[in-house]
Amino acid sequence: MFQSCREGEPPCVLYMIMDYMPGGDLITLLTRYEINESSARFYCAEVVLALDAIHTMGYIHRDVKPDNMLLDARGHLKLADFGTCVKMDKDGLVRSDTAVGTPDYISPEILKSQSTTGVYGAEVDWWSVGVFLYEMLLGETPFYAESLVGTYHKIMNHRENLVFPDEIPLSTEARALICAFLSDRSARLGKNGIGEIKAHPFFTNQNDWSWETIRK
Repeated sequence: MFQSCREGEPPCVLYMIMDYMPGGDLITLLTRYEINESSARFYCAEVVLALDAIHTMGYIHRDVKPDNMLLDARGHLKLADFGTCVKMDKDGLVRSDTAVGTPDYISPEILKSQSTTGVYGAEVDWWSVGVFLYEMLLGETPFYAESLVGTYHKIMNHRENLVFPDEIPLSTEARALICAFLSDRSARLGKNGIGEIKAHPFFTNQNDWSWETIRK
C-alpha cells in the first residue's frame, strides 16, 4: 500500500505527498503485453499481501482491479484507490444496501446488496483477485458481457458461466486457484485467512521467491 511521505496545510491549500509510481498501472501493462504464469503469480501474490494488510487493519477494499494496482521503479505492486474501502464491524462483516465496485470485478454477495441489505466480509476482495488472475492469464475478465445486465447475470450464475478457453494453455494449479477464488462465499479461498492462500499449489510449486522475501 501507499505511504504518505509528507502532509501539509498552508493557507487555503491541503496537500499530501505520496510515493511516486513510475511503472504506471497494471491495466496498462496488461493491454500492452502478455503475462505469463510466473509474472501473474508474482503480481497476484503481492496483491494478496496488500489485501491481507488491509483486512488485518479491519477494512475491505471492495474495488480490487488492475486499474488500482500501481508499479514502483522496481516493478513491485502497490494497491491504490481506497474510495470504496469500508470498515468491518467487530464480527468481521459489513452490512450495506448499496452495491459498490467495478462491474466486471464485483462479487455476487455485493451484487445482492442492491435489492436488500447485504452482509459480507473480506472474502469479497478475494473474489476480485480471482477475476484479476483470470484476466492476467486469459486476456479478459471471466464474466464479461455486452451489457451490464449480462455481466451481472453471469456473476450471479458463476457456476455455469466460469469457463476456460481451450486455445489458451493454463496450468492445473492456476485453473484451480481461479476456481477457488471464484466460488461461493462459504467455500471461497481466503475466507479462513491468508494461510490457505499461501499454501495453494499455484504458489508453493515454484522457487522464484518466497512469501517472506517477495518484497525484497
